Amino acid sequence: MTERFHGKDVYLVGTCNQSTMLANRTKKLIEELKPDTVILQTSEEWWNSAKLLQYVDSQEEMNKYSSRLGRYLGKSESYIWYPGRNWLQMLRWGMYTTLFRNFFRFGHDFRFERPGLEIKYACEAAERVGAKIHFLGGELDHKTRM
Repeated sequence: MTERFHGKDVYLVGTCNQSTMLANRTKKLIEELKPDTVILQTSEEWWNSAKLLQYVDSQEEMNKYSSRLGRYLGKSESYIWYPGRNWLQMLRWGMYTTLFRNFFRFGHDFRFERPGLEIKYACEAAERVGAKIHFLGGELDHKTRM
């Protein structure tokens, strides 16, 4: 899409951190487009830790480090809690997890709320093409309901 105020092209890539193929697609897209800025839904602390995993080249391998890297997101994975509605949030998380793990066959170690190989590859590609990287944290807006 084209940004309406300055006429710049904006590309939005949605990720689910599930497959090595999609991670490679994201990396290739950034390398081909050579954007001036890449905005990522993770924290700088996460990236500083993930870049040490130089030889991780599959989503299955990345999943092994997911919980360890999750502590660098700045918030726990249960960061969207509403007073008096904890039961509803717990039900939502349970439904999302069941849907992704069972219906889409993503596997038991899949965590849709955590950055994975796609984010790691996007950071690496952005650095290679000289793009500015902006980190939005573990969530775009923690006050927005899922």
